[in-house]
Amino acid sequence: MPYVSSLLLLAAVYLAVLASPGPNFFILSQLSLDGRQRDARWTVLGLVTGSVLWVVLSMAGLSALLATHPMVATAVRLLGAAYLVWYGATLLRAAMSTRAGRQRNGPGPLADTPTAGVAYRVGLMTGLTNPKGAVFWTSAFATLLPAVSPVWFQVLVVLMVLLLSLGWHLGITLVFGLPALRQRYLRLERAINGVAGGALVLLGVQRVVGR
Repeated sequence: MPYVSSLLLLAAVYLAVLASPGPNFFILSQLSLDGRQRDARWTVLGLVTGSVLWVVLSMAGLSALLATHPMVATAVRLLGAAYLVWYGATLLRAAMSTRAGRQRNGPGPLADTPTAGVAYRVGLMTGLTNPKGAVFWTSAFATLLPAVSPVWFQVLVVLMVLLLSLGWHLGITLVFGLPALRQRYLRLERAINGVAGGALVLLGVQRVVGR
């Protein structure tokens, strides 16, 4: 019974983290609004893979490793910040480009090479370097996880994270892929790309200056 309550608590906290807007939300909503459902779905798979890797590493003692090796923690933080700034900058460039260029290539890092592998890697890198996720997995999640737990419980935790991450992120692509929202997006494309890009850059900068 204690393990059931622990699993439910972990699920509730993880859902709250998923629901708060961050890089995952900005990237998936932008792709879906742009009509790139295939890219969005492969990006979702990359994001889910990143979440699963984080939970496995966390259960393997990643938080303790980062606590005892500050330089490693700093490197992880700066890598995530650099990736967010790079992705945000690409969206800002798309927002400032001509309409013809945007229609030909589309905005974002997937513009010139819209293959499944590239979309998956974008999702994976976003999931692994997401500052919000990194803080959660190495602090709150590690604290909520029982100090000693059986293998079956750890497997359930991984499956729970996988299913919640998959369901939430696919839900974002479905909602923002609705035709009515897409029509409104096309009228505000440059503004939305600019806002999303600026938000990602600010998240990256905050990750550099924050501790």
